Amino acid sequence: MISVVIPTYNEAAVIAETLRRACRALEAASEPFELIVVDDSSTDGTAEFAESLAPQFPVRVLRRPGRLGLATAVVDGWKLARGDLLAAMDADLQHPPEVLGELVRALRAPGADVAVASRYMSGGGTSDWSLVRRFASKSATHLAASVLPWTLGNVSDPMSGMFAVRAATLDGVRLDPTGYKILLEVLAKARYRALVEVPYVFDRRGAGSSKLGGRQSFEYLVHLARLAGATGQLAAWIRYLVVGLSGATIDLVTLYLAAGRLGWPLLAAAPAAIELALVSNFFLNESLTFRSCHAGEHEIGSRESEVGSRGLLSRFLHYEKACVLGALLNALVTVALTKSGIRLLTAAAAGVVAGGAWNFLFNIPNIWRVWGAPTPVSRSISKCSAS
Repeated sequence: MISVVIPTYNEAAVIAETLRRACRALEAASEPFELIVVDDSSTDGTAEFAESLAPQFPVRVLRRPGRLGLATAVVDGWKLARGDLLAAMDADLQHPPEVLGELVRALRAPGADVAVASRYMSGGGTSDWSLVRRFASKSATHLAASVLPWTLGNVSDPMSGMFAVRAATLDGVRLDPTGYKILLEVLAKARYRALVEVPYVFDRRGAGSSKLGGRQSFEYLVHLARLAGATGQLAAWIRYLVVGLSGATIDLVTLYLAAGRLGWPLLAAAPAAIELALVSNFFLNESLTFRSCHAGEHEIGSRESEVGSRGLLSRFLHYEKACVLGALLNALVTVALTKSGIRLLTAAAAGVVAGGAWNFLFNIPNIWRVWGAPTPVSRSISKCSAS
């Protein structure tokens, strides 16, 4: 059986349609199910209306005093669940209920313990989003993957609000989310082996208005910081940044000595300085930042790491490959600024910042994968959208 939790706040205009389509999708998937509406004191009678639909649909309603948040609504709903599969989705029809059938089929197949409906894989998408909203969503996703690279490094849509998970993976796990992104909490804490993603198109809102605002954005940042600390990735990040600062120092000093004192051509000195810094960073990360990983311990997360099967040379080559674009950007900025008349060390510092920013924004999961593989993900090819 699958237990689907649907948080609500002033969704009376759409809740009947949401329940009807969810029932139809799960019946088509031949899956026993229950629907649990968790209402945070709606002022439009959502809870009462949902309760009146119980003769038509297998729905229960949990009323909570005040607006306590979407993520905690999911957790409270799961506490009432009877199914061996647990799911969450929004009530406003932006999450097409038809996708529930795909999530069930993904979890009933062998292998996966978590199934995520993804907007950002092949076959997925969004309806009528402005460029600003697309940019904000992508930025939040990139930030999460960079702050929690081992937890989220292979997941295309860790911000998704529609997903399903085997209840057994949460046995004994204390879920304590902040804000509205419950999937982050699940991915960081659940004891699962593999995750499957199902593409879907994020649809137009059936009724009501967005609950996302400045408070929710702040809570999201707090949630990321809490999860980074709880999973050990914050401590690893601090060590990684210290190593990075030492590498920047080596880069600048080497470039100054080679080009400024020994007279090397800049096109030779800049790559040599950057490579020496990369080599230093690799071995310091080996011995300090990620030592427990290649020693066979898995400090971060509950998934097993593939790093134990790699030798030192293999890890080094993977590291060099992962860092090549950031290193190239560093060298290009350094040479270009120096040629334009900027002082050597100032230009080199700008190159270090440019390369570091590139790696943080776009490449941290690839770099950290050298020492620990993110969650295994197998991708579904079925496209889902509202019908």
